[in-house]
Amino acid sequence: MQCSSCGRSAVIHVGWKGKNYCEHHFKRYFLGQVSKVLYKYDVGGKVMVALSGGKDSSTCLEALTHFDEVELHPLYIDLGIGEYSEESLDTSESLCDALGLDLEVIDLEDEYGAAVPEISERESGKVCGICGMIKRYLMNRHAYENGYDYVATGHNLSDEVSSNFNNLANVYLTPFRGLKPVLEEKEEYRLVARAKPLYFLKDKECKVYAETNDLIHYGAECPLSRGSPTNELKEWLHKLSDAKPKVLRNFAKSFMRIEERMDTNHDDMGRCENCGYATATKVCRFCRVLDMAGGG
Repeated sequence: MQCSSCGRSAVIHVGWKGKNYCEHHFKRYFLGQVSKVLYKYDVGGKVMVALSGGKDSSTCLEALTHFDEVELHPLYIDLGIGEYSEESLDTSESLCDALGLDLEVIDLEDEYGAAVPEISERESGKVCGICGMIKRYLMNRHAYENGYDYVATGHNLSDEVSSNFNNLANVYLTPFRGLKPVLEEKEEYRLVARAKPLYFLKDKECKVYAETNDLIHYGAECPLSRGSPTNELKEWLHKLSDAKPKVLRNFAKSFMRIEERMDTNHDDMGRCENCGYATATKVCRFCRVLDMAGGG
């Protein structure tokens, strides 16, 4: 397989463009997709990058180092999931050392009295949903209290489309707000702007970028997420994408248009009576869950 741009040996075929890329031209393509998010939505200033140690967040952080418009502040949230969290933290620290960045760490158990495994045993609901809620809350709160302009996450095109399909399958339409690559801040609710720099890039593209740039990352799957229906949906979507290369991008565009046609007022939004952060109830779910778990 030869590079469509220079004829050298290619490392990947990008189906939606119908082109093969060598390592050099793939990096140009990849960073070009990231720049679409940054420049179209005018993302700049102090950007807190949520780091898990996995390929996507590691790729997101490294890719952003190529843009002078952003000042990067990586954050790792230690959820207390045994060896998995320990290895993820070690990997995140090694990556930040290699990139010359200081890693900020929040230890859930130390600061709030309980780790995710304990919380999931006491709280009803799927563990991935509880874990996601905790991470979103802590990322936003940390960014707000430190004066950061954006929270950047490593969610890619495959993640976005599979997650939205899962929500549709469960008749869960509330998340169809904030489907675009960037969600604006809402100061009145202490919500920091959010950005997804990898929004237009598939799982495979992120994997190849990490490998060809020798990025330090931890490849193990979270032991609490095995059997997740979202993972099954993602595999199905990738098979569909192999047959119809533009389908994931078209799905993402369709979801954004659905959001534009929805009523996105925030009449149901308020601030938690306990912590002061955004919620649709008197006390936010984070505070309720941590109280049930014996924390905060």
